[in-house]
Amino acid sequence: MEIKLHANATTTPRIRGYLQQSDKSDRELAVELGISVTTVRRWRNREQVSDNQTTPKVIHKAMRQEQVALVNALRDVSGAPLDELLQMVNGVLGIPVSRATLNRYLKPASAKQKGAPLQGKKALKAGIMPHALTLHHLPLSLHMDDGGEQHLLWAREPVSGWCYARLYAGLSPQLFNTWTQALLDACPADIQSIETFGFEVTLTVQNVAVKTHPHKHNALQVAVPLRDIIPRVNDEPAGEVLIALCEFYNRGKTQKKLGESTPQAFLEALRHKG
Repeated sequence: MEIKLHANATTTPRIRGYLQQSDKSDRELAVELGISVTTVRRWRNREQVSDNQTTPKVIHKAMRQEQVALVNALRDVSGAPLDELLQMVNGVLGIPVSRATLNRYLKPASAKQKGAPLQGKKALKAGIMPHALTLHHLPLSLHMDDGGEQHLLWAREPVSGWCYARLYAGLSPQLFNTWTQALLDACPADIQSIETFGFEVTLTVQNVAVKTHPHKHNALQVAVPLRDIIPRVNDEPAGEVLIALCEFYNRGKTQKKLGESTPQAFLEALRHKG
């Protein structure tokens, strides 16, 4: 029987079987196979090696206002074109909408986005190299079912669009530093500077310059349970869905502006050249 892989799959059925049978630690397997620890744990906790069905059984022609806000924010942050955004919304978030419906709810690109810096091959031709990361902190005030106060930390490399995000229930200066170091370890680019928005970090490495914008965001209020906005949260914690979203964007689909590479492959190729 042929097993059809999910659009954002980073593993094959053979690798999944290996994960389920191996005695190695989650971290050892992640390093060996070049995948995240989260992906390792996800497949170790399942009995089957095939993907869960993600194609919507019922296509909705209307979206909740919270979903509209979410997909527009996702488009603005990622710069994803419509077809790629649809795959993230359907396959990763589990929101069952058609391409036409999604397009109808997308607001026109902001003036800021239209004047955005060059990306991909065009950026390289202009001499702009992927040596910087922007880091952001967004406080969240969620429904009590989702733990109330939460904190979204996310980062982006502007040339490729490569992204990294985590969700935390509490924050401390140590956590900011630990998260930033994990980000630098995970990013496949040769990062020489970071710019933080809404928090400060102290790095142990000396070769990365830090620019800080201390202005903090007000908490984003979410009055309804996340499961009503993001159906996949019924099956996986919100933090896991967030990681899957980044994994799909970084590794799941090639982009024309990156020379038909994924953001991950684009940055890895540049690093090998250097």
